[in-house]
Amino acid sequence: MLLTEYNEAETMELFREEGREEGLKEGRKEGILEIFFTMVKDKILTISDAAQRAGMTADEFEKAAKDNGIS
Repeated sequence: MLLTEYNEAETMELFREEGREEGLKEGRKEGILEIFFTMVKDKILTISDAAQRAGMTADEFEKAAKDNGIS
């Protein structure tokens, strides 16, 4: 005997909501990084300052910049 009833539609909606939330968080992070990349490119921030603000090491930030086509 099951103590709770499985509702596939409700479960799938929960997965969709979690996916949307995760996607929004990832999109925000990418947007913030793009701003930092631009600020480094425009010489407003140093790589180390931008990396610190992004919660990354300078090497991680430089790699992310290169991966996004910013040298």
